[in-house]
Order: sequence, then C-alpha cells, then structure tokens
Amino acid sequence: MSAKPGRAGVRLSPEAIVEAAVRIAARGRPDGLTGRALGEELGVDRSAVWRHFTDKDALLLAVGDRLLATAAEQMPAGLAPRPLLEKLARAVVDVFEAHPYVGAAIACRTTRGPGEFALVETMLAALGELGLDEGDVARYQRMLADTVLAYAGMRAGYAVLPQEVREGDEHAWAGAYTTAAPGRYPAIAAHVHQLAAVDDDMVFETMMEAFWLAVDARARTTAPPTEPTGGHDA
Repeated sequence: MSAKPGRAGVRLSPEAIVEAAVRIAARGRPDGLTGRALGEELGVDRSAVWRHFTDKDALLLAVGDRLLATAAEQMPAGLAPRPLLEKLARAVVDVFEAHPYVGAAIACRTTRGPGEFALVETMLAALGELGLDEGDVARYQRMLADTVLAYAGMRAGYAVLPQEVREGDEHAWAGAYTTAAPGRYPAIAAHVHQLAAVDDDMVFETMMEAFWLAVDARARTTAPPTEPTGGHDA
C-alpha cells in the first residue's frame, strides 16, 4: 500500500506513525496511541492510522520497540562489557521514564522488533566476554533484561501518577514510617533513617551490584582450573 501525504508533506507510513506516537508519548499524554491523537499529530484522518497497523497492540509493540532502539543508539563505541551493560540498563530506564505511558505498558512485553534485537544482541555479546558458558550467557541476559524492564516499568508507572500522589509517596519514608510503633515494627524503627536516605539512584546501583555479584560468582564456578606452575615431578 502506498504511503499517503499528511500535514506538511508527511508521507504516512508505519515509521511516520511510530515517530509521531513517540513524540506524543514524550509529552506524557495518556492517549498517545489513539487514532485521534495520531491523526491530529500527522494531519490525517484517524482511520488512516489503522491502514498501517492491525490494531492498537501492534502499534504499541512498534512504538515500544522504537524506545528500545533509542536506548541502544545511545551506546558509544568501544565500551568494555561492564560499563556497556550498566549504561544500557540506565538508558532503558531513562527512555521508558521519559515516555511514561508507553514505557509502563510495554515493560512486560516482548516487542520482537529490531530495537529489541539490537539490545539482546549487545547484551549477549557483552556477557559472552565475561567468562560465562553459553547457557549462562542466555540465562543472565534474561535475568538482567527482566530486572531492568521491571524497574523501568515501575519508574514509568510512577511518572504518570499525579504530582500530589508522587509527593505523598516520596515523603512516606521520612513521614509515615517514622510513626510506626517500635514495639510492633522494631526493624522499621531501627532502620527508619536509613530507609529515608535511599534514593532511586541507590536502588539502581544496588540492583546492578547484585547482578555483577551473581555473574562473578557464576563465572568463577565455570572457569577451567588453572594449571599449576613450577614444582617438580615426583
């Protein structure tokens, strides 16, 4: 089917529709994947959108895949495996949080597109350089991807909450938790100030720290034994 022109000479195509949806998503609009919103953005009749996508879910997957591609495109060349994976994980969280309605909806999905393929390829290749066997490379890639996507989806979901709701949640650790009765919640009372000091960056860094500890421990158990050096024959 040939592309049709829209406002300002836009050629209507799946790519143009996805880019329009990404622009709307960056504004934090909950209706970014509706035919009406996309038609207004592109200057076309809303029905034209659905000539290029079978349904809203197909469009969601395409837009989500474009967000993953955006994260992958931010990776500079030449990074070692560990900083590469950490930077990639952070980029996914940031991109999902910047497009919160799509990020929250897509975090539990598999997009099956080039953006997702690029991320998985990068992650597998990086983990393959860290001394894991082939099965563990796949297992730890899935573990890291699911962990990062879960965290990214949570951050995206939080970003769409009303400002007053977010403020209430953010103040809870230094507010409501300080009122917990020590006799009933002794562990909370003992750690209440430390809980209030934990921020999102610390959570992310600890998440990655736990991942590296698991990878390092696994790599040590699968590494071939080293040959002894020196010594004398019996």
